[in-house]
Amino acid sequence: MQRGTAEIFLGIGLIILGILALKLTDLNYWWLAITLGSMVGAKGGISLAQRARV
Repeated sequence: MQRGTAEIFLGIGLIILGILALKLTDLNYWWLAITLGSMVGAKGGISLAQRARV
């Protein structure tokens, strides 16, 4: 598996974990996990797109 693909799946996992934890605990610091997941997923998508272009 390519590194970009792994980062996309890690980002999706962090987003899902953050949403579930936010719903269960109602603590606002789980927004950090959602934000981090979106940044990791976006970085993975960008790295895949750059490799596809080369």
